[in-house]
Amino acid sequence: MSETTIEAQAEQTENTQESEEQSRLKIEDAVLKYFQNKEMAKERNEENKLLFEELEQLFENMEEDELIIPLPNGDNAVLTPKFREREVLDVEALADEMEVPKDELKTPFDFCAFTAKGKLTPDMITRHTSIERDVKLRIGKRKASTRKRKRR
Repeated sequence: MSETTIEAQAEQTENTQESEEQSRLKIEDAVLKYFQNKEMAKERNEENKLLFEELEQLFENMEEDELIIPLPNGDNAVLTPKFREREVLDVEALADEMEVPKDELKTPFDFCAFTAKGKLTPDMITRHTSIERDVKLRIGKRKASTRKRKRR
């Protein structure tokens, strides 16, 4: 081989190594930035969670059904209560009345078996069922419109 060919190959190998090293450095920088962003997002989410809890407490003390707050970008922030009702069966009290261990009333099959035996009646279930009401705060953005709404 000629001397120029060997030099050209050596230069090409050197360029390839430099290119690989630059690529590796770019990857390292991108990975570092990725995890930094992820950490910042996690911190923001934690902060937003605390802010939301504070908003819930403050909104509880207000008498309004809906609160609309104008945002700097022209949209409105809308805070509304969300009501949820659900029926809850007091399994412990039902088990006490039936004189069976609470563990025997876990699955729908268990309830069917006791109903078939005549140990469980719909009236018993009705007596031990109560309604739980939860109020959660709902916060969202709404485009500003020309309709009149309550303002703060």
